[in-house]
Amino acid sequence: MRRREFIKYTVAAAAVASTGVKQTSKASAGNYLRLANKDNPSVGEQKHVPKLTLPKKVTDMEWFEVKVDVGFMKEHPSTPEHWITMIQLLVDGKEVARTEFPAGGVTKPTAVFMLQLNKTSVIEAVEDCNLHGTWISEPAKINVTVI
Repeated sequence: MRRREFIKYTVAAAAVASTGVKQTSKASAGNYLRLANKDNPSVGEQKHVPKLTLPKKVTDMEWFEVKVDVGFMKEHPSTPEHWITMIQLLVDGKEVARTEFPAGGVTKPTAVFMLQLNKTSVIEAVEDCNLHGTWISEPAKINVTVI
């Protein structure tokens, strides 16, 4: 490894270690960081756990909007050193949509997806932070009325 790369990764690892937030690599299916305590979330959790905004019920095959903001209590920073690499949407545990962000923190960590469902489902959002790993939202149930 070249010296410059070694120094870059060492500095990044030290920054992560000092935050008290567990660092992970790109998550394999189901290997996500989660909110440990809803009543007392850490600062890292406040900025990394995705927040879902969606209706509680829809009609089958009706298009509806799902908004994902990274940070359920505080907006995640977007800086040249610390940014969100992707947001993914899961329905009943399966990926249905994804958006990826360029390196360098030039985008706000928000995504809007349009979905249609034919049955009551559980929706979750997953985000990956370049420094602090891959986080999953609390599950949200959406009731689908079949006409």
